[in-house]
Amino acid sequence: MDIGLLKVFMAVAEEGSISKAAQTLNYVQSNVTARVQQLEQELKTPLFYRHSRGITLTSAGQTLMTYTEKILNLLEEAEKAVLDSPIPKGSITIGSDTTAAIRLPSILSTYRGKFPEVEVHLEIGLTDHLINAVLQYSVNGAFVDGPVEHPDIIQELIINERLGLIIPETMDFRGLRTIQDRTLLILNPDCMYRLQLEEWLRDEGFRLAKVMQFGTMEGLLGCVKAGIGYAVLPVSYYNRLNVKDGIRCYPFPERYREVPTVFIRRRDLYMTSAFHKFIEELKEHLPEGLTCGVEASES
Repeated sequence: MDIGLLKVFMAVAEEGSISKAAQTLNYVQSNVTARVQQLEQELKTPLFYRHSRGITLTSAGQTLMTYTEKILNLLEEAEKAVLDSPIPKGSITIGSDTTAAIRLPSILSTYRGKFPEVEVHLEIGLTDHLINAVLQYSVNGAFVDGPVEHPDIIQELIINERLGLIIPETMDFRGLRTIQDRTLLILNPDCMYRLQLEEWLRDEGFRLAKVMQFGTMEGLLGCVKAGIGYAVLPVSYYNRLNVKDGIRCYPFPERYREVPTVFIRRRDLYMTSAFHKFIEELKEHLPEGLTCGVEASES
């Protein structure tokens, strides 16, 4: 099976259109059509459904897509392995959720100072998006809420974040009774912060009232300051905010306060020297008093 055919197949599957795939590949449309047909003839099965809105994968096409992703990623890993150098160079891409990203500037600054030939890309997103990005090889590793249970993922290290209630400065806080009818402001509806809060509320005989989701941390904190609701964030994130005007932080009780942030990577990812050095730098920068560990199966 020709690798070139698989690359055309993947482009068509991702774009959902022969014409769009042709533009992406800089091919003429007839060439793309011919290559798809050639692949279907070789496999003796249709790979796409053709319809007025474009094309979609058949069940056979979905199966081939899974293997095509693995094949092309393996080829990319092979190239990295052959071209890798003991002196870190090239590029790495690191993912992070919004709250973990506040820890990264000092790490990245030191890393870039030591290894100026490495280009570092940072991708900010929610936990589910970043886990998928790791699985799809689009990022080398990512900081996410943990733990993450997946057979293809290794949790490289763990930092136990301590949670706090972020409330308006004008709120007279007298325990959970104060927030029982107020709105929780969140970035991710399924995050561990919310689950920890719900457990605390439930044990105290309360329940979560209303929830409002935001797309940015700036918008969320702005609405906390405006008295629209309250939030749950790591205390470390609050402490690093340059401006705390209008908000206050109350730490969670010890029983509910710790949520792990884990650094994840694919189990089969080739560890370039650049990425290996990044992990070493990361471990050196772990804050004192926080827990770090490596999965037992790592070795």
